[in-house]
Amino acid sequence: MTDLLLQETEITFGEVRRLEQCEAVIERGLKTFVDVGNALLEIRDNRLYRSDYSTFEDYCRERWGWTRNYANKIILSAEVVSNLGTIVPILPATESQARPLTSLQPEQQREAWQYVVDNAPATGIPAEQVIQAAKIIQAEKREAKRAERVDIITRETEPIDNYGPFNVIYADPPWRYDYSLSTTREIENQYPTMSIDEICNLKVNDISANDSVLFMWATSPKLAEAIKVLEAWGFTYKTCMVWVKDKIGMGYYARQQHELLLIGTRGNLPTPEPENRPSSVIYGERTEHSTKPEAVYEMIERMYPEFSRAELFCRKPREGWFSWGNQA
Repeated sequence: MTDLLLQETEITFGEVRRLEQCEAVIERGLKTFVDVGNALLEIRDNRLYRSDYSTFEDYCRERWGWTRNYANKIILSAEVVSNLGTIVPILPATESQARPLTSLQPEQQREAWQYVVDNAPATGIPAEQVIQAAKIIQAEKREAKRAERVDIITRETEPIDNYGPFNVIYADPPWRYDYSLSTTREIENQYPTMSIDEICNLKVNDISANDSVLFMWATSPKLAEAIKVLEAWGFTYKTCMVWVKDKIGMGYYARQQHELLLIGTRGNLPTPEPENRPSSVIYGERTEHSTKPEAVYEMIERMYPEFSRAELFCRKPREGWFSWGNQA
């Protein structure tokens, strides 16, 4: 028992001594950020702080006046230099040069830093240039990954005889309302409507690809039921857009001047490229009853140019789309 206590005491003295050595490195200043990062890493991973502090976060705050997040950034910046190794003639000289690379994988770090070195001005390497290089590499990798995923999906979901499966579904269901202000304003005077159960029971799931996206129109009073329909068709709600009309309509609580375009997904269809992501607000003229802005077709085509598209409850067929509806 005595030997065990002595052993534990020796270990404690050794840890204290090593903590002092690590802290001496940190006190020399952040110009030696690699040494500082490595010292912090050892303190954190070996819990050398535990004799006086409960957590690494407490240690960073009370000993150095740093947040844990800031300390971890220094650690990651030091790891960047280690990952770069000797494959480049110049290594980051400051933590501000290395930090932008911490969001990349080691291979991407080397690629980005090589790009920086090759294009560095004679006066030195500004941190802004490293940030820009990191963004370029991230964008290139993201685009390559997306292109690979798109290729797989398009090969797996080639529509057969216009019956699907389709990757993009656009729907404007004929919602049935329980009341109207007068018989002359009933929607049935414009087109046949369907109950929620009837809409939910449509076999949209059968024509939707395993990886697909749904754009579905809903009015404010029908929002809760629209979510129910979206889920019944096999989609998960993600977000929505709003069409702001140029003319005000009717309403019992607020006179309606907008409609919602719900967006749901199933599977793992890639999101649109950043430059093809539209504003969530659509401004458009209100024309004949329930007719939606033509610009929405163009918006969806820009968002998902690579995938097969189908419109449900269509009024007028559009080139490049499979169309289904009693007016089409």
